[in-house]
Amino acid sequence: MLTLVLSRLSRRSRLGFVTMALVCSATLANARDGERPDDQIDANRLVDSSLTGIDNPEYWLGKMASAFNTETYAGTFTYIRGEEFNTMRIVHDASGGSVRESILKLNGPKIDIRRRQDEIICYHESSNPGDLRHNVLLGPFSQSFTTLISESSHSYDLVLHGEDRIADRRVVRLSIQPVNADRFGYLLWIDYQTGLLLQSHLVDRGRVKEIFAFSDVDFNPDTQLLTTAIDPDQTVSHRLADDFIDQNTKPSFKVKWLPTGFKVVRQSGNRLHFSDGIVTFSVFLEAQRGLPNLATEVEGRTIVTRALGQSQGQVTIIGGLPVTTAQRLAESVEPILY
Repeated sequence: MLTLVLSRLSRRSRLGFVTMALVCSATLANARDGERPDDQIDANRLVDSSLTGIDNPEYWLGKMASAFNTETYAGTFTYIRGEEFNTMRIVHDASGGSVRESILKLNGPKIDIRRRQDEIICYHESSNPGDLRHNVLLGPFSQSFTTLISESSHSYDLVLHGEDRIADRRVVRLSIQPVNADRFGYLLWIDYQTGLLLQSHLVDRGRVKEIFAFSDVDFNPDTQLLTTAIDPDQTVSHRLADDFIDQNTKPSFKVKWLPTGFKVVRQSGNRLHFSDGIVTFSVFLEAQRGLPNLATEVEGRTIVTRALGQSQGQVTIIGGLPVTTAQRLAESVEPILY
């Protein structure tokens, strides 16, 4: 029974490797070389006006976020979550006044994602398209990262932990950990010279739940791939959106309780996406019932379902939250009578 339930949930709410591939590309930065940061710098020192430049965790966050519009690069990265393991090839061109990007999935069904500024189109092979139901998740790899994390910085401790080496490059390690246990945290490995995010871990009290990591990166790439035409007769395509709130359709439910710092960042019908700049989760309501109340983890993501009373539908919470937080969210969902 549990296997059947999880299978049905997976088909309804497929998050997929493509979502991570798209959002990871927006975390790049343009940092200057400088002196070596201390091995560990407490976030409480951020209130000290003398803590500036490379000694300040927010310096690295700002540099990381700015590179989406400034850095040109190509590389190969892997994304691991639960049993899901995917390898991607990315070419990102920020020259010429506009951002162009291609992300090619190297294993499984072939998928090519093309971005030009805010327009994102995902191409699948028509002979083997795979799953077309996926979204772009907002999180620590989105363009809105810097704004959201600055607004909710009181909910996290930002700590620098010296240096390391990723993809044969010098990196700075940055820990972003929640003050309370109502959300997950991140460990970031940021390229010392450019600010590019080379590796990240989603963590829950020390337990790694998902990994993104570059294995190689080139900051002087051949960007001709971005001009390669895609044969429309051999592909099926659909648009994706980073950040979209449909003002014309209102959800039929409300979430009465949210952890501090979270806000709606994307809305489409009865599906709401929330983020505090670090952690993301989705809440959606379906009219059909039949699934039991459930609280579990699937491929590194928490899934909680709850049936509303009087045949009013079933609410599902999916995302990077502890099970107890997701359960409290589900219990706070109420239908809206317009």
